[in-house]
Amino acid sequence: MPAAGPTSSSIVQAERDDPKPSFIVVKINEHVTNVVGQFRPPSFSSFFKVSDVKPDIVLEVGDKVTVNIFEAGGDGLFSSTTSKATQIQAQIDATGTIFVPYVGAVQAANRSVDSVRRSIESALEDKAIQPQVQLLVAQSLANSVTVLGDVKNPGIVPVEIAGLRILDLIASAGGAVGTTYQTRVILRRGTTVATADLEDLFDNPKENVAILPGDTILVSDDPKTFTVLGATSQRSEYKFDSRRVTLAEALGRAGGLSDTLADAKGVFLFRFEPDGIAKQLNERADTVPSGTMVPVVYRLDLADPQSLFLAQLFELRDEDMIYVATHPSAQLGKFLQIVGPAVSTATTVATLQNRFGN
Repeated sequence: MPAAGPTSSSIVQAERDDPKPSFIVVKINEHVTNVVGQFRPPSFSSFFKVSDVKPDIVLEVGDKVTVNIFEAGGDGLFSSTTSKATQIQAQIDATGTIFVPYVGAVQAANRSVDSVRRSIESALEDKAIQPQVQLLVAQSLANSVTVLGDVKNPGIVPVEIAGLRILDLIASAGGAVGTTYQTRVILRRGTTVATADLEDLFDNPKENVAILPGDTILVSDDPKTFTVLGATSQRSEYKFDSRRVTLAEALGRAGGLSDTLADAKGVFLFRFEPDGIAKQLNERADTVPSGTMVPVVYRLDLADPQSLFLAQLFELRDEDMIYVATHPSAQLGKFLQIVGPAVSTATTVATLQNRFGN
């Protein structure tokens, strides 16, 4: 018979008949709702340091610096009657040095700002009048981070000596252009890549990790979705219209269960769960290798009034699929609709034959 998908009994039976099931079926109850509700996907704190990190600012080839040299007298090498300071613009060349008058080539690459400053000041002690040197970094690609994606002002942002965190960086780039609850932040540091939701960075300060020179941050407007199939009024893919969407809200957006087709005891939610969650829900998942994702089918019995409360607590995740099975009696109705016209035609022919003969 034509059908929108498997029946409730076939889903449950398929799991029972397979000694090593390709999926596990879990009935939604209070315990299941609590376990699933405690799940949090790995975020930045799982991959990067959480504690305060002051960036190690080291000059590199290509960096542009400003050297300000001050003298106590008005007739020195770098001072005059109108100014007691001279400003020098320099760029670290391919050899890793900068040129400072009366000092010569000064090694700057792979050194800290303060170390280079002290070297220049020391070299001028017997040439200038009580010299004092200030070294400022005008531009440094090596000591900057790149912000890309859905922000108002993407580009390269220098890393301050005091340090920056992810939210500070996004704010300096003008903020995210999309809705915060559907904005994802991707941080690449070397070969390590991690993802977090923007609002999670705000809610959990430990996820708002410090950035380091060379980091790349991609801000993406990526709406979460869920799909509703089966015996509902409106089968479709839906976007999350708020940060959290419950199973009850999802069924409501789909127009609820079909009065003439749906099996109220056969509301299913299909999802891939981490093995740590699956093993707390069903002992059949104990043999699953650690670190794998387990196909889990959650079953909700809407014929039980308590399930209406559970549906209000069970939160959906991105790419969840809800399926409402068709009631067995609806299958019989389909059968009668198919064979009904044929039976009616045969009856009519037989009647005519009896009345008028062969």
